[in-house]
Amino acid sequence: MQTTDKKKLLIVGNSSSIHTNNLKSLVEGYFSETEILDNKTFSFHSPTKLLKSIFNTKKLLKTFRPDFIILYQIDVAAFCLSILNKKIPTLVVGIGSDILIVANKSKLNRFLASFVINKGKYFNAGSPAIEKKMRQLSKKPIDIILANLGCNDILPQKKENIIFSNRLHKDLYNIDKIIIAFHKFLQNEKNQTYKLIIAASGKENEYSSLAKSLGIEKNIEFIGWLDASKNAYYYSIAKIWVSLPSSDSISISLLEAMSAGCLPVCYDVEALNGFLVDNKNAVIVKDFDENFFERALNLLNDDLITNNRKQARQFADKDTNRKRFYSIFDKEFVK
Repeated sequence: MQTTDKKKLLIVGNSSSIHTNNLKSLVEGYFSETEILDNKTFSFHSPTKLLKSIFNTKKLLKTFRPDFIILYQIDVAAFCLSILNKKIPTLVVGIGSDILIVANKSKLNRFLASFVINKGKYFNAGSPAIEKKMRQLSKKPIDIILANLGCNDILPQKKENIIFSNRLHKDLYNIDKIIIAFHKFLQNEKNQTYKLIIAASGKENEYSSLAKSLGIEKNIEFIGWLDASKNAYYYSIAKIWVSLPSSDSISISLLEAMSAGCLPVCYDVEALNGFLVDNKNAVIVKDFDENFFERALNLLNDDLITNNRKQARQFADKDTNRKRFYSIFDKEFVK
């Protein structure tokens, strides 16, 4: 239900992130006005910037006067908002690494995450693994809504001999391990018609040098940052989608890949347990030295593609997930 009264929403998150903007797009219809407070300037490493950000945030809370706040990521910005906010109802969203990795790095990080959760009123997690961890960090029983940002259905096209990687160029995502595994895959002559398409940006030179050192640069293409339509195109023509982060949730990119009929090749992380089953609807990588792309070829079939598309639609339907978020807002505003 959408409230009839004019209500304002403040989202605290990375304003340049596609995920933050997808969240805004998903829920802003419930509210009369929505603003994003950028979290990038909140850092303990720069006290001057942090103090300035806190001052600007106090000013924003007084001028914008939000009726509801979403903390999209448990980080320093969320911590500061939790201190500054005295009475505005807040939804705390755990998105993945902030809960599964960062909160475990030190006692300070654990305290920060626990503080934000215990100051929150409503809670959202994108996977059962994140939900479990949020409960462990809370000092009180909490009701957590499982919902994600949803994705559009991507129709498969005629599949080509393409392995597609579109995760970020950060150490967390192990793109170098993907390139090394692809080199092993190409040692079999019958696989030499395959191309590895690597999207995103930041370390193209480093990864290109690795490909050249392995002698496989002709089979790898770096295509940079993609908009939604180009991303969907590569999903639609790729046979295999690969993602090997050391930690992850059930990512939107995974759901998009499944929707487009790609076979997921994913690293063995807790959040995927049950959602992906090794040798059934995905290849789960436990050992980077394994020739897992070869195993993926043996698993590809039409039934797998059909079932994965159905699973992705059920889990990531935008309207269904929008209703889950709206049910949180209804608890606050519909009496």
